[in-house]
Amino acid sequence: MAQHNHTATGPGPHEPAEYAGDGTPIDTEASPHDALSEFELGFHEAETPIERVIDGVIGFVGVAILAGMTLLIFGNATTRYLFNFTVIWADELVVAVMPWLAMCGVYLSIRQRQLIRIEYFTEMLPAGLRRALDIFANVFAAATFCYVAVGGFNQLKLFGSDTTLYLDLPTSWFTSALFIGAILVILAFLVEGGRLLARRA
Repeated sequence: MAQHNHTATGPGPHEPAEYAGDGTPIDTEASPHDALSEFELGFHEAETPIERVIDGVIGFVGVAILAGMTLLIFGNATTRYLFNFTVIWADELVVAVMPWLAMCGVYLSIRQRQLIRIEYFTEMLPAGLRRALDIFANVFAAATFCYVAVGGFNQLKLFGSDTTLYLDLPTSWFTSALFIGAILVILAFLVEGGRLLARRA
C-alpha cells in the first residue's frame, strides 16, 4: 500500500493559521510594526509631541476619575453593609464627575480610533471616495459637537454659580465638562479630518 508524503507548503489540517481580514495569510515572523495596517500606523506616526502630551494628560485624568469613582463606590458600599454608615457626599461626587469621565472617554476614543464604525458599505467604495467620506464624517461630527459646546456654555452660564447640595462646591466645576470636553472633541475630529486630507490618496 503506497504511502503519500505531504510536503508542508502551508498550515496543515490541524495546524493553526492566521489570516488577515481579506483572507490572506499573515507573516507571523514579521515585526509588530510590519504586521500592523497602514490605518493603525498612519495616525500615531504623524502625532506631534504636543498631541502626545495632551492625550497623555487627558488619559491620566480619565484614569484618575475612574479610579476615584471606583474607590468611592466600593468604600461607600463597604461602610454601608459593615458599619451601617453612609458617606452621603460620595454618591453626589460620583454623579458630578461623570460628565468629565464621559468627555475624556469620547476624546480618547477619537484619538485612538476606537469609535464604533460601520464600514461594510464604505469598504466597497474606491479608495478616493472612501477617503472623502471619512473627511466629511469628521467635519460633520465636529459640527455636531459645536452644538453640544454651545449647549454646554449656555448651561454653564445659567447654572454655573449654583453649588452642590452636600459638598457646597460650584457646579461649574463639573458642568464645564460639557463645554470644555466638546471643544476638545471638536479639535480631535478636525485634526483627524485634516490628517486624512493631507494624506496621499
